[in-house]
Amino acid sequence: MRDLLRSDAVIALPTMFAGQLILTMAAYTLPVAAPAALPAMGVPTVFVGSFTTAVYLVAMVAGLFTAPILSRLGPVRTMQGLLLAALAGVVLFDLGWAATAALGAMAIGLGSGPMNPSGSYILARTTPPRWRAFVFSVKQCATPAGGMLAGVIVPAVLVRYGWQAAVGTVGLGAILVILLIQPVRRRLDAVRPPARRVTLASVAEPIKLVLRQRELRAISVMGYIYAGCQLTLASYLVVYMTEQLGLTIAAAGGLFAIFSFCGIPVRIFWGALAERALSSRSILILTGVMMAAGFVLTASFTRDWPLWALGLVIALLGVSANGWVGLFFAEIVRLAPEDMASDASGGGQFFAYGGIMSMPLIFGAIVAASGSYAVGFGVLTALSLLAVALLVVSGRKKSRYQ
Repeated sequence: MRDLLRSDAVIALPTMFAGQLILTMAAYTLPVAAPAALPAMGVPTVFVGSFTTAVYLVAMVAGLFTAPILSRLGPVRTMQGLLLAALAGVVLFDLGWAATAALGAMAIGLGSGPMNPSGSYILARTTPPRWRAFVFSVKQCATPAGGMLAGVIVPAVLVRYGWQAAVGTVGLGAILVILLIQPVRRRLDAVRPPARRVTLASVAEPIKLVLRQRELRAISVMGYIYAGCQLTLASYLVVYMTEQLGLTIAAAGGLFAIFSFCGIPVRIFWGALAERALSSRSILILTGVMMAAGFVLTASFTRDWPLWALGLVIALLGVSANGWVGLFFAEIVRLAPEDMASDASGGGQFFAYGGIMSMPLIFGAIVAASGSYAVGFGVLTALSLLAVALLVVSGRKKSRYQ
């Protein structure tokens, strides 16, 4: 622990955590506010997944530009720019028209894209190797924490002041964090990757990197499925609870907060356990099995279920679907060639964001066509088990050739 406390990770970790917290809250605020915001815009709530898709379609591409941006700005100035993009997105969404709301979702995606690769770069450079799984898991706690804040703050402000004020709280948070991280900018921005021209080849390099290496390729495909399942649930949970189960938006927001909160302690727990008691691969396999079980139970929800039982199932999904990301990025950094942590993270994130972008849209189309959320959750169950099978098979192949 002493080597960790003496490293610049003690500065870089809270800096990246704070930025990621607000950027994630911005992305999660849209589906939480959707039951009130979308009807006011004349948009059916079943299309909430389209806004999530817009966020992560832009983020998927923007993340590929992280290395050139970092080489010019450094990680802290980059984070400040990402927060400004989220602020612009909130303002556009709050204008209250469907077109500007779509542009706002895209601006939030522009801020979300380089978030993880830039954090991965500075933490990989400042964290002692034996502490990386733990530090990355702590950093990724910002994602469920951001979701938890969205689930608690947005409904509370919405009920009292309206959905536009609720969404606007994210903008205030972005301004605050931009100011708070300014004092450490000079120290952390001194650590930058080598300068690189922005060309088609340099932008495509993160994708080619993860496709070239077998271990990176397998973990990236898993990331596509797990991330898609996670964000599909996050996008539709509040709508599902209010429309199908008849819960109030406050009660549904509370369940959303449970889903988000449970990802915080479990990420720290898995990060401390990984590569000490269990391998990261074993934990990721266990996560997929738990996720599948949670989706089966969610598909069986009825209005007769008591709130505490709904909360237990949502907690199971929070522990599983919301608890894997820190190990995902730690594994990518571990497998990445030297000084290419941001490229490998950008490539892995490209596939994860691909799942985030496509699966909520597919889920919405399935629900709209079938008229049943149970069918949609059945598809998520099958995909979770497919990811588990992929990890098991690829692990066997690895051991066979070693």
